[in-house]
Amino acid sequence: MRIKLLTQHPAIALSCAETSRSFISSIITLYSFDLKIFSGKSERKRKTNKHTEKKMKIRRQSLGPLSKGDQIEVKRPNGAYYAATVLRPPSAMQINMVFVEYHAEDGSKCVRGYVDLTHVRPSPPLELNRCFKIGDAVDAYWENGWHQGVVRDLLKDSKYVVGFHGNEGKVEEKSEIHQCNLRLHREWDDGSWVPSMAELANSSNENDDKPRNVKLKIVFRKKQADAEFRKGDEVEITSDEEGFRGSWYNAVIVEYRGNDTYLVEYSTSRKEDGVPLRAEAKAQHIRPCPPELSPVASFCLREVVDARYNDGWWIGVISRVLDGSKYAVYFSLPDEELEFDHLKLRIHQDWKNGKWIIASEENSRRLVMNSNRLLHKMDVNEKRFRVKFPKGTRVEVKSDEPGYEGSWYSAIIVDSLGNDKYLVEYLTLKTEDLGAFLREEAYASYIRPRPQHARCTRRYKLFENVDAWYNDGWWIGQVIKVLTTWKYAVYFQTTNEVMEFEHNDLRLHQEWINGKWIIPSKDTI
Repeated sequence: MRIKLLTQHPAIALSCAETSRSFISSIITLYSFDLKIFSGKSERKRKTNKHTEKKMKIRRQSLGPLSKGDQIEVKRPNGAYYAATVLRPPSAMQINMVFVEYHAEDGSKCVRGYVDLTHVRPSPPLELNRCFKIGDAVDAYWENGWHQGVVRDLLKDSKYVVGFHGNEGKVEEKSEIHQCNLRLHREWDDGSWVPSMAELANSSNENDDKPRNVKLKIVFRKKQADAEFRKGDEVEITSDEEGFRGSWYNAVIVEYRGNDTYLVEYSTSRKEDGVPLRAEAKAQHIRPCPPELSPVASFCLREVVDARYNDGWWIGVISRVLDGSKYAVYFSLPDEELEFDHLKLRIHQDWKNGKWIIASEENSRRLVMNSNRLLHKMDVNEKRFRVKFPKGTRVEVKSDEPGYEGSWYSAIIVDSLGNDKYLVEYLTLKTEDLGAFLREEAYASYIRPRPQHARCTRRYKLFENVDAWYNDGWWIGQVIKVLTTWKYAVYFQTTNEVMEFEHNDLRLHQEWINGKWIIPSKDTI
């Protein structure tokens, strides 16, 4: 009642009203300020999320569409990259995550889990026989991962001293790493490798060309090169004598006699009394024995090979693929063609600038083009067994792009363009926008009918040749291990990789030869 009486007084009532309005105004001001702060934070959060989503979208586009079975690399907290297999690609619910499997650092078990796309990149392209120099940034393979380091010194026997960046101020650690466990360090940036393969090739060519332009350097390095061949070294010897050009024979270094001359003892050639033949050979006619490569399931037409003939290795070209794991090989120097079993052939390698290089397509093409007789023989052979594909026929088309050699893709003949050329539409490959199936032109030599009765109801055997379904195509491989009753480890010679496949993802490997399907024998390896 007292309060009521006080507020009834005009002066007191007016004062109370003003105080109330001031208090309410303060509340509103504070609320508006908090609302602005909240709105600002929300706006910044929206911008941050938008920026993050934009980065993730760019990352997804740079990686391209991931599919089950894709081989990628995953970055772990230690900074190293580990080879991984995609088990489940990003989905609508987890668009920025991919489910993968990779080996743990200790190699004891396989780890499965979701990985953010920011920690994922494709597997770098395979690069064989690369030599490194001091200061090169490299990735070294150990503990199942690739660790970044720098080449600090060059050692013998293809070994290097590599320094690894220390963490938290620690001293740089150094370790001896073999060349086969090193690769040039590259970054995956906006859908491409930096440095690119083209830049590396140009850099390599520039380095290879420099010694040839400096004659004095070549002269002064000869004695150093001589030291590479020592007593007891196993080598191969060639000759300029008529009838022996293009052939290499196994031998052992007996001694160095100076003036770029060695005394060698042949491993397969003997005198009449049975004593191994010894002879002098110039350094330019000597090379180390080529490294033993993984066996191939089959050789292709026009492929350069070494054929075992008359106790030596002779350089030739596959002119015809015959039945029963046999091949006709053409030799340009004696200008003749001979037949060989698969086991009598090996992949041709060239000894160039101190390293072994597998014969390139350009080298194969050059050897073929230099022989009119071989071209005529191949042309007649191809015309004799040429197959015409009517419109609508289901076929398989071969790819010869780098990294896709040995793969075949299902397609349909859309139209014949003449001159042994067809327009095909793939059944598993789509355009970049994924809006339609990919169409392209293909020569008849790259097209074959669908294999018949390729599915196998029995278990595959060790070293059996198979086609594996991978990345929307069939890849030629070989079973190197039977894991379980219906699971296998398959080796791919074209990519030098081993992958695991279920039985239903394999089929019998067949060759389309002279207009008919032939299953190569397991003994071809």
